[in-house]
Amino acid sequence: MSTPPLPLGARLRTRGVCEDDWSARPTTERPWPVILIHGTCDTKGVWQVLAGLLRENGWAVFAPDYGNRATGPIQESARQLDAYIDAVLTVTGAEQAILVGHSQGGLLARYWMRMHDRADRVHHLVCISSPNHGTTQGGIASPLFRSERQEDVVRSLIDGWFGPAGMQQVSGSDIVEATNRGSEVEDDVSYTCIATRSDAVVVPPTTCFLNGQKVRNIFIQDIDRRALIRHEDMPMDKRVCQLISDDLDQLAEARASAS
Repeated sequence: MSTPPLPLGARLRTRGVCEDDWSARPTTERPWPVILIHGTCDTKGVWQVLAGLLRENGWAVFAPDYGNRATGPIQESARQLDAYIDAVLTVTGAEQAILVGHSQGGLLARYWMRMHDRADRVHHLVCISSPNHGTTQGGIASPLFRSERQEDVVRSLIDGWFGPAGMQQVSGSDIVEATNRGSEVEDDVSYTCIATRSDAVVVPPTTCFLNGQKVRNIFIQDIDRRALIRHEDMPMDKRVCQLISDDLDQLAEARASAS
């Protein structure tokens, strides 16, 4: 059997460089390893800015590549993520990790926790412009066209550019429904969801936001009202990275205060 061609999005030039340092270890002040999960058509290189900032601040940071640049079926990507997080926790000796996911990365983390029963391995999850309630077909395909198309044409475009993971992130998909069935959140996990009002891929941008007592939902424009940050630029934007760094520092401070 011949191998199917890579989706067009998986052939794009990669952005940034981010390498794992397997000698890194959590500390008393920063007790959880941080695992950064990239989005569709990206690689872990997209975390260059955030990984550098967090490492400078004392965090042990790791980032996987998965799923043919996150274009493969989310079920398979969840299995790959499961093995990677197991490896990080085993090597570092930590019982839990902090996860940060951009776009599909956030939805994937939530799907993995729910379907693989792994919520006990997560202390906190940051979702960056993630389609937590799904996006519209026109939203996810917006980088490809601007005029109205028939549904079958849109589906073909999504499949050709994003691979199987594309339609799995559309509102009403089996993946989205399974991830949100019952409660949207896991009882012992806290969440920060960051969206941009300038998002033309995850539509509407509020689909990123979750409902729960331990959830903080925020638009980056609430921090800087002049920010015009596109969906694809969120993980590398310095304002977003600083917001995440501050968020993690608050977790560490809360733990220290409770000790």
